[in-house]
Amino acid sequence: MSIEVREAAGYPDRAGTVTSMETNSRQAAVDAGEELLAILRGHIDEVATSTESEDVDSRLWEAVAAYGDALDELYGDDDEDEDVPEPDELTFTVRTRYDYTVVDEKAFLSAGKGVGQAVYDLLEHAGKTIPALDVPSLEAGSGLVTVHVNDEPLAAGDFDDADETTDLLLVDPKETLAWVLTEPVYGSRAEAEAAAKSRD
Repeated sequence: MSIEVREAAGYPDRAGTVTSMETNSRQAAVDAGEELLAILRGHIDEVATSTESEDVDSRLWEAVAAYGDALDELYGDDDEDEDVPEPDELTFTVRTRYDYTVVDEKAFLSAGKGVGQAVYDLLEHAGKTIPALDVPSLEAGSGLVTVHVNDEPLAAGDFDDADETTDLLLVDPKETLAWVLTEPVYGSRAEAEAAAKSRD
């Protein structure tokens, strides 16, 4: 490799001096730092005299950014060197909430085992826990279903009144947990059988 190429690549030359590329980067960082110091001095003076400093504020932050960029150019950007782990698979969670009012309590609770069992019977009859996204590109994973009894189901106005719409998914302290269904998906039949034995 020729001396010219080594200098262009940022290597020291044979005499041990820094290359022109590094010298330029270092000088640019020094210049940016001096500019930042000058603007910072002016900013401090304006703060001390309580005058308007909006223009100085803007120039100060621009100078801070320029100095940071110059340092990244000189020493390298550490953020670019960090290895961000890639997830093995793309996964996501879908949460749903629907409130129901029982209009025929006798028929709904005909099995005589409470709201939880009645809901379970409905789900079991439907053949699946919750309406799943049934598309070829998705594989259903483990699931959890809870049934809470409350006396204040969602109303249309709740969506407008909520600070965050997702707050409507939170469990209210006044609600009573009536039933929980867990549907873990195991990697093999042996794992499922072992888990069943541990629950027994």
